[in-house]
Amino acid sequence: MMKKFLLFVLVVSILVTFVGCGADKKQQNEVETTSQLSTSKDEEKTTSPSEEKGTIEIMWQQEVTEKFWDYPLEQFKAKYPNVEVKFDSNPKASEAIRNRLSSGDVPDIFYTWSSEIDYFGIIKENLLYSVDELLNEKTFENDTTINERLFKPGVDLGAVDGKHYLLPVSKLLACNFYSGKFFKENNLTAPKTWDEFLKLAAAIKKLDKVNPLIYAGTYPFMFGDAFIFPSINNLDAKAVEAINNNDPGAWKNPAVLTVMKRIQDMRDKGFIDKNSLAMDHIQSQIEFINNKAAIVPTGTWVEGEMEDQWPQGFDLQPLLAPTETDGKASVVSIIESMVLPKKEDTKNLKYVTELVKLFYSNENVARCVKNTGFLIGVQAQDEGIMKLLPKSAQTAWALAADSNVALVNPAFKLKYKDLLTEYNNNINALVSSQINAEQFCDNLDKKAKEISK
Repeated sequence: MMKKFLLFVLVVSILVTFVGCGADKKQQNEVETTSQLSTSKDEEKTTSPSEEKGTIEIMWQQEVTEKFWDYPLEQFKAKYPNVEVKFDSNPKASEAIRNRLSSGDVPDIFYTWSSEIDYFGIIKENLLYSVDELLNEKTFENDTTINERLFKPGVDLGAVDGKHYLLPVSKLLACNFYSGKFFKENNLTAPKTWDEFLKLAAAIKKLDKVNPLIYAGTYPFMFGDAFIFPSINNLDAKAVEAINNNDPGAWKNPAVLTVMKRIQDMRDKGFIDKNSLAMDHIQSQIEFINNKAAIVPTGTWVEGEMEDQWPQGFDLQPLLAPTETDGKASVVSIIESMVLPKKEDTKNLKYVTELVKLFYSNENVARCVKNTGFLIGVQAQDEGIMKLLPKSAQTAWALAADSNVALVNPAFKLKYKDLLTEYNNNINALVSSQINAEQFCDNLDKKAKEISK
């Protein structure tokens, strides 16, 4: 009996020793892990931004908006002198990014004109970061969140399955422009309703060698943005919503057909310069400046874009698309966006966040308006900033601020690139008499069905 007892004690002692050693080892591992974490955090605390090293790349479509980055890069460099920022001002950014997305060697921040790239196709391929975490960050001034600072239609534009992928770079308005001087000299009055517009166009047509309207046939969507799309919204806002959602039968809505019949009528009466079909935006705007055409559909960027080409006293004035008898008007809000391509290594996201905060800082918003004539895509600008815009842009935004005017965005152009191509082709086909208004609607409806399959 005693032998059995001693054997039991021996076994228990061995087990206690074994478990004790295991516990000590576990405690030791926990201490080491905690120590490593503490050391890492301590190192993080002791490493100042000025000592951090790295490389970040911004690829940006080459245009006046590259000046958007002067202030952010200056401030970023002061804080992170050893973090190199490669700024690729690339006139062919939309082409370059396709190859780089395929190879995985992508920039940290990317921007090109929305008409030049299929952002939503890239989102579907899971090649972009969602910006939701970044939107919840505090602004550079720490007074609100980035999400609350940004132009809401611009954030909403990039929504896919509950996540957001686009950061609004700039917000602009699509308008029809005329010369106040030309109108005054010819005793013409800016129209508001469709009836007034048609009477004006008939009066202009009687003038020597002046067409009522000219547009950029290379970019027909500019005519669509300034004239066609807001006119559809004036008749039926639900029709616009259906188009943007690619709902069945959206392009056969009576509001769409009514507007396209009006365009057909303008064509038949010779109110649209047929030379438009071969022109880009610069060429059509030059014809307008030379009073070869009385009205040109373009946007609030035009005064700066054609800088130094305006004749003295030209008096550039914006004109909204003709309204219905109820007086309710619409204007297309054009939103350009930047994205954050996904990378294997996420270490640069910290720097991206810093740069984005600086991009949307109050100081940068003010500098950009002053230096470029563009409004960065934030929700509101104070009166002082608005006064820095070109005069014609100030007037356009004042018109848009009227409670009777709705801001509308043709999101389908960004979401469905094949549909945009069909839209462009059919605007030109209608103007050149290759098709009629009913065929325009049929063709767009057919393409919309193909896309929805």
